[in-house]
Amino acid sequence: MELFCTPICEDPSMNIVSIDPDKRSVLIPLFSNYLPQRIFINSVLEGHSGIALADSKIDPRVAQLRHPGWAILGGDVTHPMAQKFVQQSSEMWVIPISEAWRALIFQVHGHHLKQIRGITFSSESLNLKHLRDLQKQMPLGCHIERIDISLANQLKNKGLSSFPGFSSLADFAERGIGFCATIEGCIISHAVSLMQCREGIHIGIETHPDFRNMGFATTVAAKLLEHCIERGIYPHWSASCDNRASIHLAEKLGYVRDGVYEALGVFIEAS
Repeated sequence: MELFCTPICEDPSMNIVSIDPDKRSVLIPLFSNYLPQRIFINSVLEGHSGIALADSKIDPRVAQLRHPGWAILGGDVTHPMAQKFVQQSSEMWVIPISEAWRALIFQVHGHHLKQIRGITFSSESLNLKHLRDLQKQMPLGCHIERIDISLANQLKNKGLSSFPGFSSLADFAERGIGFCATIEGCIISHAVSLMQCREGIHIGIETHPDFRNMGFATTVAAKLLEHCIERGIYPHWSASCDNRASIHLAEKLGYVRDGVYEALGVFIEAS
């Protein structure tokens, strides 16, 4: 299965190997204690998306999981290979899963780093009645549609959405979840699973700039959450601390804040 990801050139001298999608369960113990980005992690570990690199295919001690532009490092931070993994984590955002990994990233890339902090939300307080009531406030003339391959293709062609956790639009149509708000056939807003695993989805929402702050995002998000709750799907929501719109929408839908996370951007400017 071909995945949407940037190819990695393996360097035999570094003993960094790519783990095949159907073999990634061997990496589970290296990331088992980190909860804030479980959907990201499990989407890669279950072989649905991304790239998994490690020091060994049989007995890995340190590993890196990648989606385009993002990476998570896990395993034994004191392992001789740990620093080499950090060194190759450039031109992307890296999420440290422990203080020890954070310290190593700063040791290697400190003078190049950018920092962002994010908030994770708990879905335990979501309420079906509240979500259905929000949908009753749907803007006049708006229709809610389940996103099929045709609508997904429209979103992609117009540059309105990408589907990084899926190998193709057909893969999204088969496994993904999404709803969009339309007016006279035009897509105004949409809420989709950007990444997906057996446990749940990571939600992405976007609204056309001309139709923001009018209730469209609330409507499609409420519909997506209703769909998830009815089927026992965990709807993961996180937002950077400076994304006030996403934070406000999450809390309007019924999410409550339950944690924070940090991402370190390793961006080396050309001299």
